[in-house]
Amino acid sequence: MQSMTFDRYYAYLAQCLTPERIQHSLGVMQVMDALAPLYGLDPAAAHIAGLVHDAGKELPLARMFSIAQSFGLPLNDPTDRDPLYLHGPISAYVAQHEMGIDDPLILEAIFRHSYMGVGSVQSPVFCWCLRFADMLEPGRDWDDLRKRLQPPVFAGRMGEAAHELMRWLIPFLESIDVIPHPSQRVLQHKLALLFGDGASGMPNDQLPV
Repeated sequence: MQSMTFDRYYAYLAQCLTPERIQHSLGVMQVMDALAPLYGLDPAAAHIAGLVHDAGKELPLARMFSIAQSFGLPLNDPTDRDPLYLHGPISAYVAQHEMGIDDPLILEAIFRHSYMGVGSVQSPVFCWCLRFADMLEPGRDWDDLRKRLQPPVFAGRMGEAAHELMRWLIPFLESIDVIPHPSQRVLQHKLALLFGDGASGMPNDQLPV
């Protein structure tokens, strides 16, 4: 499936990420390992996605813009130029073009984990698992989010968990003076209609991303 072994992925990341970012990535990998059997993900793909999901996060901003331009990524909204959001698509590019990862589900989940990108995806389940793992990895100290998010995630109630995540995330970003991405607000609205106030919900594999 991949052109590099796990050890070589790790070695590559150790050259371009800080020790703190590496530790975070290992934590996300750990949670992906736990979620894979619960949600029917390929274990190897989940493992790799967790490890490499932030492969491009610490590139200089000018390099991020250059990569985005190289594959025609629209940067129309000011938030599109914020590394907080831009690093998902850039990390997917790095994973594919510099690390040799070719699994489309891995690349899709990495691209979309930072809430950039439009349209449907091949695997909403894989995409949401990576977002959850990013929030629930052991190094995070967001205890309120963990209490709200962990039970539905590990009970398989993915839509409810996605709704809880967006209900927490947007106010959190605003509280630290970060502008939420427009796609996050759209997603929050969709999930509120699907899962808020006793709504009937939607199957995991059809969730908006």
